[in-house]
Amino acid sequence: MTTAHNTETPGGAQLVATPGRPDDAKLRPECGHWIGAEHRYCREGDGVRRFLPGLRCPAHTPRALQGLPEIPPGPGWPAHRT
Repeated sequence: MTTAHNTETPGGAQLVATPGRPDDAKLRPECGHWIGAEHRYCREGDGVRRFLPGLRCPAHTPRALQGLPEIPPGPGWPAHRT
């Protein structure tokens, strides 16, 4: 049996591509928000960031779903407290 992807790793194990599953190079982060009215996931790939409920596109961040603007990024935590 011949596979499209077959490589050996240092331990002697072989990595074989799973049929029907995209290669790791083709995987991209996708929005995991469920759109109930359309019975599907959003699956948008542009601007996806990680949140507690999962990966979300800018239209489905927790604040966007509440109708609130995104918090602008700040300078970060102060290095020294006075």
